[in-house]
Amino acid sequence: MLPQVKVGIGCFVVRRVAGATQFLLGERHGGLSPGLWGLPGGHLEFGEQWSDCAQRETHEECGVNIADWRHVATTNDIFENSHYVTVFMKAEFDAERMR
Repeated sequence: MLPQVKVGIGCFVVRRVAGATQFLLGERHGGLSPGLWGLPGGHLEFGEQWSDCAQRETHEECGVNIADWRHVATTNDIFENSHYVTVFMKAEFDAERMR
């Protein structure tokens, strides 16, 4: 059986504070590149919409609920032993929600 292509979702959560643009990052545990910092995200589940996956993964990993996602880029990454298609989604986060 041939290896399967996996679909991942990367989530750009952006907030603007006092004229500065900030991105939400988290330290990776397990999986690819443990110990490095990266965007929230994960694997797309069967039948799941990209925006629903972005919302679910951001909530699971960061405790943040954001519903207004839009597609910004897609990459096709072929490594020695794996093949990922990564869909990048972006959402604006209102700094007032953190208070």
